[in-house]
Amino acid sequence: MKKQKGITLVALTITIVVMIIIASITTYAGIDLIKEAKLQDLVTNMLLIQAKAKECVEEVKFQKLAIESDEAQTYLIGNKLSGSEAETEAKEVISEINDGNIKNYYYLSEGNLNNIGLKDLSIDDYGYFIIKYDIENITAEVMNTKGYKGNYTLKDLQALQGD
Repeated sequence: MKKQKGITLVALTITIVVMIIIASITTYAGIDLIKEAKLQDLVTNMLLIQAKAKECVEEVKFQKLAIESDEAQTYLIGNKLSGSEAETEAKEVISEINDGNIKNYYYLSEGNLNNIGLKDLSIDDYGYFIIKYDIENITAEVMNTKGYKGNYTLKDLQALQGD
């Protein structure tokens, strides 16, 4: 009788099961990496916006202008949030805006984003970037209407990175 060569059915089954386990672990790890990359991308863009916005606030403070003045608004990036197409979307996610105090809030259009060097950000993909200017304290708080896992402010998103 000839000696049979080949793989047994048991060995083949075990090999397939092990390969399925390895593939599923790799898939979940890849999904987590993609999510982490999206969070990092959003935070990086918001940090760039915050840096530019703070530069504008410093210029307004240096010129000793009130935020309501027309001259101050020429230094600030963005468009007034009040009465804009971004206001409705912003009110849905940023609770402080719902209090009716939106005079210091500005949103960035795609043109504004292009002007500060963020050329590949579309409103459809990233939502609106909202800036709350505080001239007195020389700060600019950045928010995003799409956010990430229910977090919309830069501070909240940075806290997520620390987890």
